[in-house]
Order: sequence, then structure tokens, then C-alpha cells
Amino acid sequence: MKIAVVLSLVAAVLARDHGNCGCAVDGNYDQELTEFACKFWVTAFPNTHWDGYSCVDKGYHRGIDGTAFEAFCKMQFKDISRGLESRVKGRCWH
Repeated sequence: MKIAVVLSLVAAVLARDHGNCGCAVDGNYDQELTEFACKFWVTAFPNTHWDGYSCVDKGYHRGIDGTAFEAFCKMQFKDISRGLESRVKGRCWH
């Protein structure tokens, strides 16, 4: 149990936050899916906003956790298209 807690803390410290994130389906950037995921993300992280192409949070000492955002992409894809979540990846930069 202690090892799992330590590993999760290390992973959280090593996780890199990004200024922009989006969703890709089958390797292709999906702007519509990104918009749905971003609008849902904003409800939990109000400093983030949709800029018409990607989800953005470029504040000082802030950003978007790429792993968590990918989970939002997968969840929205599953809800919208009832497709296989394995087809979806998060794509983050900056």
C-alpha cells in the first residue's frame, strides 16, 4: 500500500502540464471531440478555455494534465459515438 502511494505521488510530480491539449481519433486531430472534452474539462478547471481549436490554460504555474485530459477525450468519445476508447488519444503541446 505504501509503495503504491509513493509511486502515485512520484507520478504526479513527474507529470507535465501543457498549455494546449486536444483529442485525436485514429491518429487524426478531432476538433469537434476536443471542443466537447474541453467544455467538460472547464467545469472542473475554470482557468481553462476553448480557443476554437484546442483547450488552453497557459497561466503561470498552471496547465492541463495531458493524461487526465486524454481520459476526458475517451469519455466524451464513448458518450458521443459509442466507439472504442482505444481509438482515442490525447494530444498536448507547449
